[in-house]
Amino acid sequence: MTETSIETLTLRGLDEAAVTAWSEALGDPGWLRARRLEALAALDKLERPTNREEAWRFTDPKRAGLDRHRIVRHAGRPDAAGAEGVVLTPGQALLTPGQAVLTPGQAVLTQGQAVLDHGRGPGGAAATRLDPGGLVTTVDGATTEVALAGDLAARGVILTDLATAAREHAGLVEPRFMTTAAPFADDWFLALHATLVTAGAFLYVPRGVEVEVPIGAEFRRTTAGATFAHTLVVVEEGASLTLVQQHDSPEVIDGPAFHHGVTELLVGPGASVQHLSLQEWGSERVNHFGVQRAEVARQGRFRSFVVTLGGGVVRVSPDVVLREGAEADLLGAVFADEGQKFEHRATVTHAEPHARSTLLYKAGLLGGSRNIFNGNLIICPGARGTDAAQTMRNLVLSRHAHAEANPFLEILNSDVKAAHAAATGRVDDLHLFYLQSRGVPREVARRLVVFGFFEEILAQVTVPAVRRRLEAALEAELAKEVGR
Repeated sequence: MTETSIETLTLRGLDEAAVTAWSEALGDPGWLRARRLEALAALDKLERPTNREEAWRFTDPKRAGLDRHRIVRHAGRPDAAGAEGVVLTPGQALLTPGQAVLTPGQAVLTQGQAVLDHGRGPGGAAATRLDPGGLVTTVDGATTEVALAGDLAARGVILTDLATAAREHAGLVEPRFMTTAAPFADDWFLALHATLVTAGAFLYVPRGVEVEVPIGAEFRRTTAGATFAHTLVVVEEGASLTLVQQHDSPEVIDGPAFHHGVTELLVGPGASVQHLSLQEWGSERVNHFGVQRAEVARQGRFRSFVVTLGGGVVRVSPDVVLREGAEADLLGAVFADEGQKFEHRATVTHAEPHARSTLLYKAGLLGGSRNIFNGNLIICPGARGTDAAQTMRNLVLSRHAHAEANPFLEILNSDVKAAHAAATGRVDDLHLFYLQSRGVPREVARRLVVFGFFEEILAQVTVPAVRRRLEAALEAELAKEVGR
């Protein structure tokens, strides 16, 4: 096994010896190496998915490019073998190369700040900056920075990279890593992910601890190849958390790239978790398959907010399982431009009685873009008293764009409330005429209609910086349309 083959792998060379060398190079503890080999054994038994299967009918799995990509673990960075963990105490400054200062309640500014700090739209960077209480940054398959505000660390919150968590917090990670929320035994991509994952984040919030400021996890691509990153979140009983995940790249990278991300969120009894996932890839040479799995315990509350604005082919799959009395709200805002192909497959499973869920996804499409919404609602036989609704809307802004909204309901209990609505349509000319007849220019009228369409989503974004960034992105896309 050469040094190069340890730094990168291909599917053709994926065997027990290669995975063992990969694990050793990553510094895995014994339990994680065994987990990888278990996943490899599962992978060998599973059929590789094709677009002939219903689950992959709209996004060809070949768009991952795994037959041609090299799988990288730090893209040759000599300094990326491990991340430097930083705990911030009151009055302490965090200064790292190219970075800035952090004190509790202020911003974590690290190598990934270009992802956090978009200077788009009115107000520039200051208006759209996210000020997290902790941050893990991953670049091209390696964790490059970890920081956590000292007051959160003092209350027992753990935020670290996945490799450190596997070694130092095995008691928390080993029983949960891809065992219940995202098991790999029956899913080819999840088995591949468990075999190859190189980096990610681990976040633990102890019982009863309320984290008032968002925690950030950034995933950035700057070079070609395939990467596999994982986020594991454990929120104990009665605790609360807001997690913002951001996916970003420069507009120009040196070749096609693929990112496979898995997020597992384990929400304890009576806990409250808000998860925001932002797909803001700057280059359409980046394709992204994202899996988000949440297990919400009794009386827990979970809110998912997916924003997809960038990338070439992007497939995001939020999946939530609700126990007795739990609640979930799944929100999505999507804006696709020329050549982009997006798919969002959301599944809500009511496993026990008296749970509530809503799903609301909206998309705007320009140029020859495509967006597919699939909403799956499953109500199990014992889930009496369920209250569930799903709504999916596509606003087509170009004659060449294509959109679909497909609700699916599997209801196995008669004592439930379940509703669904799906629609795909164009901007109503009567709305434009009404505004233009009152002196509003056509471009402004179109902007007002689009923002009115998304307002139902925007009004539910509780992180102001995220709302401003979404508004700025919509402004930028509409401005591009006017400029064509």
